[in-house]
Amino acid sequence: MNILPATLPPVDKAPPRLYAIPDILLRGNFSKSHLYNLMARGQFPLPSLRCGPRFTRWSASEVDDWLADPQSYVNAHAVTEAPT
Repeated sequence: MNILPATLPPVDKAPPRLYAIPDILLRGNFSKSHLYNLMARGQFPLPSLRCGPRFTRWSASEVDDWLADPQSYVNAHAVTEAPT
């Protein structure tokens, strides 16, 4: 019996990178409470992955975009109020 090893199709891109809270705090040089305040005001990306209350991860590309230019990120993701 000839058993061939399973081959996977080539993958064109790497899986998305994720940041944990310590990664963000180190890169942003601010506190955890400031991070959560920014998220509550809609001025920081929300977590991309939540697997329970103690495992939260953010998309590295979104966080890097915010760190590069926070005001542009806020302007691009601003929530507009519906006309009354």
